[in-house]
Amino acid sequence: MKQLLSFLTIMLLLISCRDDDFGSNNNSLQPTNFRVEVKYDATYSSLHAKNATVVLTNNNSSDTYTQSTDANGFANFTNVIPGIYKVTVFKKMLSDEFNTTFGYAPAVSEISFNGVQENATINVNVQSTFIELKGARIGDLLIKQIYYAGSHATQGASFRDQFIEIYNNSNEVIYADGLYIGQLYGKVNTNTTNNNYSQPNGQFDWSKSIGMTMGSTANTDYVYADYVLKIPGNGTQYPIFPGQSIVIAANGVNHKAPLVDNTGTPITVQNPSLTVDLSTADFEVYLGDFNLSIGEPVYKYDIQNPAVKDMQIAYWGRQGYWSPNNDFLIDNPGRDSFVIFRINDFDTLPNYSDPSVTSISSSTRFFKQIPNSAIIDGVDLQHFNPNSQRPKMLSAAVDASSISCDASFNSQAVIRKTKTEVTMSNGTKRKILEDSNNSANDFVKQAANPRGFQQ
Repeated sequence: MKQLLSFLTIMLLLISCRDDDFGSNNNSLQPTNFRVEVKYDATYSSLHAKNATVVLTNNNSSDTYTQSTDANGFANFTNVIPGIYKVTVFKKMLSDEFNTTFGYAPAVSEISFNGVQENATINVNVQSTFIELKGARIGDLLIKQIYYAGSHATQGASFRDQFIEIYNNSNEVIYADGLYIGQLYGKVNTNTTNNNYSQPNGQFDWSKSIGMTMGSTANTDYVYADYVLKIPGNGTQYPIFPGQSIVIAANGVNHKAPLVDNTGTPITVQNPSLTVDLSTADFEVYLGDFNLSIGEPVYKYDIQNPAVKDMQIAYWGRQGYWSPNNDFLIDNPGRDSFVIFRINDFDTLPNYSDPSVTSISSSTRFFKQIPNSAIIDGVDLQHFNPNSQRPKMLSAAVDASSISCDASFNSQAVIRKTKTEVTMSNGTKRKILEDSNNSANDFVKQAANPRGFQQ
């Protein structure tokens, strides 16, 4: 009898429960419609943008929805699963369409426009957003390849074989002398728990840094560099010919061959096919002399090759507050951003502590403020794990999205796609690389290959 009463009691409790106790009426999980309004920025008269491609990417699942804007500049999505999304918009416009749309001829034959919004909420209560398109920055020098993942930690060369490649995408000789390369600093997660120093997308709000006197332009008009390297030269010493590139190695040595580190310990590579030969790199980032100048030892893996020219260390922290890092390293999971730029008064650029710092101490780090107007090209890398994504550091005008490898230590690099190939006046062929200032569209991931091209 007691068992029968218990059974009846449980049944009555189940019957008395409402349907929505089990989530059947939970509207927050129901697919919804979503509308994205797209306009060009004020530089282009704030006109609505038709035939722009709009992509919604779910932050957690990486599921995507794609639509084009209509004649009125609206992209209408249906049956979107609620969640937090990145909204990316891009449009390529040929000169004829540009002239028809804006009433004047552009300086180039093809123009790219990009816009992005991170951490956009989509649910039954939030069914629209607005994106502003900015014209992509056009530069003749491009960051062609970034090999940051490194190779297998025991069978390959680990992080020692990283490099960056810069390409001349124009039809004229460009001198690399004096070119700066900035490795940027920012938050590496989207945690906005402390909104006192975070922007809505989770990135630092640099307007809150100690000593900062500008407002929102501290975020919109500048980036902040952890380290800055400079190509040496007298102005005409290091030419990059059309369709050619320069390779800047962390260590300009043959990583496929046995080496000896700075302590005299042999370094062996079990599988040379996993790594690369950088002994013919144009430049290497050797910090040994700089470290000695500030009273620090030379890092054991910072191996100098006398046959490869050293990069200049333009910034490694504020004087007296030097960075504790004693070697040039690129984050293996992909939480870095890079820019190349030129500027005449680099040493006068200010530096600031990050906005989370409330008081200066001996361990405080300071980051060089670089104006977007000086940037020639930039790339936002991204963590390979969709659940570990970081907020963007670069504006949409420099890079509208990001690119990543599949994992750390897997011998992969990100490399620009080849757009076309043209024949030059001397009969040789030159590759023109993609440059829409949208890394997700412009790059592929493949095995690192110094001076190689998309496979």
